[in-house]
Amino acid sequence: MSKYKPLSDRLARHEADDWSASFAELEEVLGFPLPKSARDQNAWWTGGEKPHHEAWKGAGWRVETVDRSAQSVVFRRDSEAEAPEPTPMEVAMEPPAAPAAKSPRKGVVSAAVAGGAAALLAGGVAVVANFLAKRKGEPWR
Repeated sequence: MSKYKPLSDRLARHEADDWSASFAELEEVLGFPLPKSARDQNAWWTGGEKPHHEAWKGAGWRVETVDRSAQSVVFRRDSEAEAPEPTPMEVAMEPPAAPAAKSPRKGVVSAAVAGGAAALLAGGVAVVANFLAKRKGEPWR
């Protein structure tokens, strides 16, 4: 897990299409100071496949602007990005999907299987009942 995951999570929960954050806010979200290169170089914020880039790109965001003198950054939801995969917790919290409509044939097969299962169960109960009756000395049925 990347140390930048808290930023991914923050962006994934953000409802608006942009988020303007100071470097101090980012550090609060991350729980550690931004590296010196984030304060000194635009390259830290652009392109690449570094873990910090994946933090916003993986959540479907991009860096819109960086103002190093004001120590702030604007993230914008990337309309071209694919929707991020939900976390296992998000999947677990989703309401169950409505069952798909059954075809008439599947209903017939299901009824046949259910009927067969009921017959097997009834037969099994009869065998057990007869076995128990025989053990008690009662006549076999």
